[in-house]
Amino acid sequence: MPVFVLTLLLLLLPASAAAQVYKCKGKSGETAYSEHPCDANAQPMKLRDEPSGDTAAPAIASGAEVIDAPLPHSDPSAARDDESARAAERSCIATATASVYGPSNDRVGNLQQQLSALNEQLAATADPQRTQALRARMGTLRQAITREHAAAHTQMNTARRRCIEQHRPAS
Repeated sequence: MPVFVLTLLLLLLPASAAAQVYKCKGKSGETAYSEHPCDANAQPMKLRDEPSGDTAAPAIASGAEVIDAPLPHSDPSAARDDESARAAERSCIATATASVYGPSNDRVGNLQQQLSALNEQLAATADPQRTQALRARMGTLRQAITREHAAAHTQMNTARRRCIEQHRPAS
């Protein structure tokens, strides 16, 4: 009996080992994603573990494109295979989320630090030419942050599609 319980627990372990994804707001109002809490108020994103009403597989909603298509069910063994595929897909997406948004958030954080330093310089200067140059540089940094967010969302959508192709059975 203890061997059966241990085996059952080991089978359930991979399904419960999904990574948490935190969505936070930065000082400038930008959205950041991380597998670690951004601050004391950070709340993990709610990732669907169960299909919502239909037989759809879970997807991460992050303000980007969400791909969520039904998985076919025909018999109990197929349902187990589908659940295993869903768990593998969720794990793949969680890994991709950390590998895409983690470095992107680091780059955005660096740009925000530069923006903050320029803002302090702007507050301390009275020279109109210097003010104009600082404002221009700050605009460039804001554009770089916007491009970084867009690139991360595009990479995540590509990674999400790849995870789905790898882990969902062909229709």
